Amino acid sequence: MMTKCAVKTFQTESEIAVDGNLGLNTVRALNGEKKVAHGPSPDLIDTIIVNMERWRWMPRNLGNPHVIVNVPDYTLRLYNNGKSFWHTKIVAGKPGKATPMVSADMKFITVNPTWNVPPSIIENEYLPALQGDPQALDRIGLKITQDQDGTVHVWQPPGAGNALGRIRFNFPNKFLVYQHDTPDKYLFARQKRAYSHGCMRVQNPLTYSEKLLSLVLPNEHYTEARLEGMFGGSETNINFPKFIPVHLTYQTAFVDDHGKLQLREDVYGRDARMIAILKGSERKVADIAIERHRNNSSKPVRSLYGDRGYYSGPRYSGGGYSGPSFLDFFSR
Repeated sequence: MMTKCAVKTFQTESEIAVDGNLGLNTVRALNGEKKVAHGPSPDLIDTIIVNMERWRWMPRNLGNPHVIVNVPDYTLRLYNNGKSFWHTKIVAGKPGKATPMVSADMKFITVNPTWNVPPSIIENEYLPALQGDPQALDRIGLKITQDQDGTVHVWQPPGAGNALGRIRFNFPNKFLVYQHDTPDKYLFARQKRAYSHGCMRVQNPLTYSEKLLSLVLPNEHYTEARLEGMFGGSETNINFPKFIPVHLTYQTAFVDDHGKLQLREDVYGRDARMIAILKGSERKVADIAIERHRNNSSKPVRSLYGDRGYYSGPRYSGGGYSGPSFLDFFSR
């Protein structure tokens, strides 16, 4: 027990996954090996600044309730009344098919979803597979049709083996990504979980559904058991009367619930590119003073109206101008 505690302490100080076991990363750290690939920047300040810059892009009002997905941490967290309400593990997009950074409203849940295979997957993966084995799609429960114009459609009916699992969480967006269940539960046991084509696979979709519905449809009393009883062969949508904002983020540095700084692997290699942009010469242009000759463009602008709201131009007969003030002039 003491040895395991010592290993956990070392793992915490070395900023690697804390499990108390002598895994590969722990042994490498004990041997003095440095992290490779796209690990946190050697300059911790740069890493923090990059992540602060990303937060600057986020909406000032995240919504109540709202969902935050942190791709490098492979987590999904539901917030309510400013506090963490529930969280779970996710599988995110693999490098080259990255989960996009976007904010959109979750509007409904689909139980027993049909998977309509995206054209890119059909072209790059399934058509080549069919050329080698015409029965390849049948074996995994996929259906295929072809329109008169040659367009190919591939889909998978609802069922236990469906690639989307039993539940899909819909927040319509231009990238056509969503969150969903998955039959490949084994991936959640891995520390690095970048395996999807961009969508987010949720470890505990029934619990996630129950938590969401408890906030938007509290009087309906949805439970995991009730949702599981809806499993079958036809799609069923549960519409939200109040939409829930979903924010897909990329935080390689963040503070956890205990106030401790956490660092994660830069799985998409974005930190270095962002640091280069932030330190680039283009960012310095506005900070360089340039001497300019005095000309008319630097003279004060004079108004037709005086500082007391009286007309300072030619007077009408009868004396002072009785029209609008200077501010009234611009409010017309």
